[in-house]
Amino acid sequence: MRAQEKNIRGFNLLELLVVVVIVSVISAVAYPNFSSWKKEREVRGAAVKIKNLFTNINSQVQRGLYAFVQVEVKKNDDDLTVISRGMKMNTLMAQIRGPDDWTTNMDTRCNPDQTWDDEGSTSNRLEVAQLIFDDIAINFNTQLTGTVCFSKDGTWYSSAGALETDPFFFICSRSSTNTRCDVSDAGVPSVELNNVFAINWSRFGNVTLEKWSKSKTDWILQ
Repeated sequence: MRAQEKNIRGFNLLELLVVVVIVSVISAVAYPNFSSWKKEREVRGAAVKIKNLFTNINSQVQRGLYAFVQVEVKKNDDDLTVISRGMKMNTLMAQIRGPDDWTTNMDTRCNPDQTWDDEGSTSNRLEVAQLIFDDIAINFNTQLTGTVCFSKDGTWYSSAGALETDPFFFICSRSSTNTRCDVSDAGVPSVELNNVFAINWSRFGNVTLEKWSKSKTDWILQ
């Protein structure tokens, strides 16, 4: 007996077009959600890294490696840079005995251009670090640099520049049309902003991370 011939055929043009249309529709529906998820992940990842930098450099003070430390936050034209620095006891004592206003003037005491034993931008030590982000914005406006400094018992706590009056700053997505996190004096982000985070700290270096919830119109501890 002759074997029955198999009925083998491929897709015709109409079937192929239907598949392409279905895939296109699914992609169009899913892309906005994926894009929003991707941006949220980017901002959250940056916020967590910055929080960890604060926490890590303060832990070096608490364990006695450094007597005085600093975190500098710089808003540049194309990126955001966060740097931690450490000063050991001998260097701190020299600073205290040095400029007449070091002990009384926060701008002098928390100036990044003074003697540091280790600096994140130049040192390979794990205790200090430098973070650079291309797609992250902050709320700095007229002043583009802010510093905050910690000591073990809070004695030499100080801040300068854009962080002089506020022990916090805000983080959000950066784009060609949005280069700044627009947050009101009451701490409410602009309605156009999504995925806004806040880094907060105390004079003793206790650092927290919060995210703005549009549905609850409040900051939620992360």
